[in-house]
Amino acid sequence: MSVTEAPAKPPASTRAVLDFAWDAGKFRADDAIAATGRTRSTVPAALDSLIDIGLGEELPNGRQAPGARVEMALSTGSRGGSRLGRPARRFQLRAGAGVVIGVDAGWAHLTTIAADLSGHQLAREEVDVTEADRESPDRRRDLVLTAIDGVLATAGRAVDEVVSVGLGVPAPVNGQGISPPHPLHFWEHMNPGLQATLDELFPAARVENDAALATIAEGAAGAARGYQNFVAVLVGRRLGAAVFLEGQIVRGAHGAVGELGGLSLVAGIGNTTGLGTRAEEWAATALAEGRIPADHPWAELGADEFTAENLLASARLDDPVTGPLLTELGLTLGRICSVLAHFYDPEAIVLCGAVTGALTEVLRIARWYAAQEAQVPAPAILVSQLGGDVVAIGGLSAARDAARQIVVPTLLARQQQEARASGE
Repeated sequence: MSVTEAPAKPPASTRAVLDFAWDAGKFRADDAIAATGRTRSTVPAALDSLIDIGLGEELPNGRQAPGARVEMALSTGSRGGSRLGRPARRFQLRAGAGVVIGVDAGWAHLTTIAADLSGHQLAREEVDVTEADRESPDRRRDLVLTAIDGVLATAGRAVDEVVSVGLGVPAPVNGQGISPPHPLHFWEHMNPGLQATLDELFPAARVENDAALATIAEGAAGAARGYQNFVAVLVGRRLGAAVFLEGQIVRGAHGAVGELGGLSLVAGIGNTTGLGTRAEEWAATALAEGRIPADHPWAELGADEFTAENLLASARLDDPVTGPLLTELGLTLGRICSVLAHFYDPEAIVLCGAVTGALTEVLRIARWYAAQEAQVPAPAILVSQLGGDVVAIGGLSAARDAARQIVVPTLLARQQQEARASGE
């Protein structure tokens, strides 16, 4: 769908009721009245307006399942007694009224998730990013749009049902979705005007740094839930971080707060290579140098199985072959966390990405090192439970937030367009 004009804002009462209904599940009108502070006349009117545009639905009260509790409205008689009246009206957000998309437009892979307005996932697709895709801005833009089309096809939904898209890229991103120039043009290739591209096609779009989307995911439904000061760190293929202080993401002048290029100046870290890549490179070198015995579990891995997840899953500190790798990774991670702790003073550091599930012994070393180096109470070093999809999940969360702001006028405009088309 091409977006040509900004839709009008809904009435304040409708907006307040939608904000309540967005995550409320099933609710009664009285629940919405209590939550919003609106009157008994404005709330039902707002609910009816949401139903009229297909964003809300009233649930049936007359046909309850056997044994189900029937919710009844109490009315007060003239003598102060109470009697059962008609069943209370019950409502819920009609999640199928639109689609939101979360995209992790990574360096090596592009993961896309489609969900309904409640955040329930409908489909997930992953494609490899080729060298040609990385080198050509036009091909990268096309790859993103093709991936969105693909996940919609898998979900059985149409492109004009999309309300918003949240997309993460491995580059600094400012508040307008724009990445600054990079000396080697890497950031421009990772984010070749994607905000403008998505704005032309969808009612709302939000392009963010990938670690920033991981931060959104962790704060909303992950390990950092309840924390007001934390840092989310992507540790798999490369190192990237986003900083959440005093309840909000901190960007800086160019969106580069949390960009970890400065780690190249820190002894014992040296670059922004992720722990997963370090593990794979270390093991490949050990194999080439003949330091892995033929009967070792690593020697039994095929070429396509020689991944960080598999390598670390069978690594042990007391194993003379794998122990040195775990020690090296643990000390490196400890130094990274210490640097972040000294600069940002977070309550917690959340490690994100597919590789984190295999870092148990590495974490033990890292936590010990960070505690030794702390000048103030050391932050908790936590492990994400969201897996390798954390960026795409954060994209969904950002897309849902954007959708909530514009979904009412967007659906109203679509309804008006359909009415005009049917009258022609």
